[in-house]
Amino acid sequence: MKKWIQRSFRNRIFITMLLTALIPLLLGGALMLRLQVERIESSLAQQAELQAGVLLGTLEHVFSNCEQMTKTLSGSTVVRSALHRGDSGSRTLYQVLYRTTEPLRDYVRFDVYDTEGLCRYTTSTLVLPEALDIQWGLLPAAGRANGLVFRSGSRGGLTAARAVRGHGGELLGYLTATIDQAGFVRLFDGHYSAACEVLLLDRQWRTVYYSRPAQAGETVETLRSRLLSGQPLSGTDGAYRFYAAQHEKTGFTLLLQQPRTFNAQVMNTIYLISCFVGTLCILLSLFCTWQLSRYLSKPVHQLDQAMGEVERGRFDIRLETGRSDELGRLAGSFNRMTGEYRSNLDRSVRRQQELNETRLRMMQAQLNPHFLYNTLDTVKWLGVAHRVPQVAELATNLAAILRAAISGDEIVILDQELDLVERYVDIQSIRFADRFTCEIDVQERYRNCLVPKLALQPLVENAILHGVAGLEEGYIKLWAEEENGDLLLTVSDNGPGIPPEILERLNSPGRRIEGRHLGLFNVDSIIRLHYGQRYGLSARSKPGEGSRVRLRLPMRREEDAHAEGSGG
Repeated sequence: MKKWIQRSFRNRIFITMLLTALIPLLLGGALMLRLQVERIESSLAQQAELQAGVLLGTLEHVFSNCEQMTKTLSGSTVVRSALHRGDSGSRTLYQVLYRTTEPLRDYVRFDVYDTEGLCRYTTSTLVLPEALDIQWGLLPAAGRANGLVFRSGSRGGLTAARAVRGHGGELLGYLTATIDQAGFVRLFDGHYSAACEVLLLDRQWRTVYYSRPAQAGETVETLRSRLLSGQPLSGTDGAYRFYAAQHEKTGFTLLLQQPRTFNAQVMNTIYLISCFVGTLCILLSLFCTWQLSRYLSKPVHQLDQAMGEVERGRFDIRLETGRSDELGRLAGSFNRMTGEYRSNLDRSVRRQQELNETRLRMMQAQLNPHFLYNTLDTVKWLGVAHRVPQVAELATNLAAILRAAISGDEIVILDQELDLVERYVDIQSIRFADRFTCEIDVQERYRNCLVPKLALQPLVENAILHGVAGLEEGYIKLWAEEENGDLLLTVSDNGPGIPPEILERLNSPGRRIEGRHLGLFNVDSIIRLHYGQRYGLSARSKPGEGSRVRLRLPMRREEDAHAEGSGG
């Protein structure tokens, strides 16, 4: 055996590679498999415990706010007066109710009941909640208690109630806070992994909320069996692992149900596959090592290293060799190939830069606002029919906008862009007979930031033409703010809102917006070409409640650009 190993360099390479690669591979693979399984299990356990704590903290925050809000409302003179009078249409009470419950209205519905159990006021926008029994149940319990009383509903959900009393202690009504199944979904959304399930039980182990309601009974029965057998709630049971946390004040129990990643069946499958792969690795290693050892040599190794450098992006690598045989000619071909590839790459980069610049110029050309035709028509008829001074103002503002549109600067400071917006708003104010107001609220420290030319005008144009044009008292606001080192420019209006299909297109980068919203698409495309896909346009809107369009840009100032130019 020793003589066979020493017979040739190829044999020594074969044995060395086999021993140094195959044995560590098999031993290390088996060890790493076990360590990886334990690491994943530990990581999932820590993650689940953290999520359970976050969910309990979220619940505690909501309960605490409910208690504080109901306490504030029960002490309100407006609430007491309305209940004392039996009035169910007090606008002032609704204002107090909505203002006080604003932080929780996405999750919690607040209701005001009289002493007969009839709902007089509610934050619900759908239907008036049904009457509650005043002989037994939640309301009598709240009347006897000194604070907030929590009860689970017959069909899930949670309701808390507090009595409202007059200055003399007489009972005037009740305040209730209700979290239904949909409210819990919104409350817990994003606080736990999608593979996990959340279960909330009251003191009597009735289900308040379960993210998988069809299996609530089965899961509760499993947990009850664990308690009866003396096992803690937190632990492993079959294919699931449970993590329990209890809310001390209410006695509610919150459980996070996490599926086990590595159960017995999965582990058996992993071991079977590992054995198969290990056997295959032995056979492949024997074959490949023998084959590679026959052809391995120093020039080939050098060529392989050079190719690896090319794959990592180094195209200036060259092979220096004085050989005149096939390997020498191969090295020369390699040097010529990398040189030609580097030249082609440089040409491709230059062509792509030229293409991007052309696209930028074309898109900015499309930004020439089509409102100029309406403006010119307005100027003509004002001049012919009325001979009013607005003609000079329209012409002056229009000339300034035209000069900015045809200027060669692609990037301007925000102050210049705001000046164009103000001129555009003045023109449209005359056109629409001052039926709208535009407020520009931009602090001085943002006004020297650099923005693409004519980036804000299409946003304001969209707010006017598609937002407040049909209103008698339209309101548009433009403001700037900073977030994580980025500049945010926002335009909002109190118009009818953006249709859902247009809103979806506005918030989907790369999807072209045809027709009347082409200007917004061009602005979004220009910003993404200039600064990358992280930046661009986004929109939010609710039917009948106006809309908001926001531009995200990198925070670059005029002095920074000068410093970069002088440094370059």
